[in-house]
Amino acid sequence: MQSRDTKRGFTLIELLVVVAIIGILSSVVLASLNSARVKARDVKRKAELRQITTALELYYDSYGLYPPYRPASSCGGSRPDWATSICTESNWLSTDINFLNFMPSLPKDPLNKINGQDDSPWWYANSYTYGVNADRSQYDLLTNLENISDPERCELRLWRSWSVWAGETGCWSTATPGSVPDRAKQIWATK
Repeated sequence: MQSRDTKRGFTLIELLVVVAIIGILSSVVLASLNSARVKARDVKRKAELRQITTALELYYDSYGLYPPYRPASSCGGSRPDWATSICTESNWLSTDINFLNFMPSLPKDPLNKINGQDDSPWWYANSYTYGVNADRSQYDLLTNLENISDPERCELRLWRSWSVWAGETGCWSTATPGSVPDRAKQIWATK
């Protein structure tokens, strides 16, 4: 009896199944990685806004008022009534250089970009936003969160919001459907 060399390879179906399994596994890993990156950026945002809040409170303790905002329109943004980290200046927050005594290096949002028509603080921008009322006794310090399942986000979360809606503070979760842009649902503010 003559022996035959029976070398057997993979069939086309088997190879396609293996490629499909590898593709599914890689997409799951990439989705998890992207989710982790989003959450990490949000954690960084919250930490940096708390640092800015501390600097604002130290400034207030020294001068009895909060620093004036630097209009975003003076340094690359479109808003004349807010300071945003989209500003090209390193001191994007205030026109008062004394603020730098309390925080020499101001952080910028991890993405720090405009996502739509302009750099409106709660609508389109991934940026940090600072506004202060006329007598500089109240301020807003806001950012957008990317993680839509973050328990601290709501439609409009405002702290000391005298510069936009006089007297309003807290979390607006009862806005009329369709009246608030989707980006506004991701707002977060300190305190």
